[in-house]
Amino acid sequence: METIYTTENFKILLFYIIIPLTVVLILFFIGTKIYTYLNKDKNSNDVNYAINYWSNVLGIIFTAILLSVSVGFAFAFIKTLHNLNIVESNIVLYYFFMFFPIIPFLFLIFYIRKFLYNMRLKEKLDKESEANDS
Repeated sequence: METIYTTENFKILLFYIIIPLTVVLILFFIGTKIYTYLNKDKNSNDVNYAINYWSNVLGIIFTAILLSVSVGFAFAFIKTLHNLNIVESNIVLYYFFMFFPIIPFLFLIFYIRKFLYNMRLKEKLDKESEANDS
């Protein structure tokens, strides 16, 4: 199977991944502003928890998608270099794309850690509110 880099393939990537992710981010931003406005009189800890929760979930989903795209692109590019026997003349690109998927992977780890921290913080806030109620 040969990988072909064309404008048609770029359009597919643009229309099926980049534009939908951008639209979701814009809608999420608008949704959080509306949610914050509607709940401005409520407990700010609960509002912040909800926004952080959904922000982290969205971050995990996006970084997982970007990780899969970057891994697929890196493998395809490296395979193309091998098939054309031009690894030696493009050694910098070869190693760049070999290690490039580490960047979205680090962001994925970052968002997972933030998500877990937010979950622990919610448990702590729930215990404090139960103590205050009694």
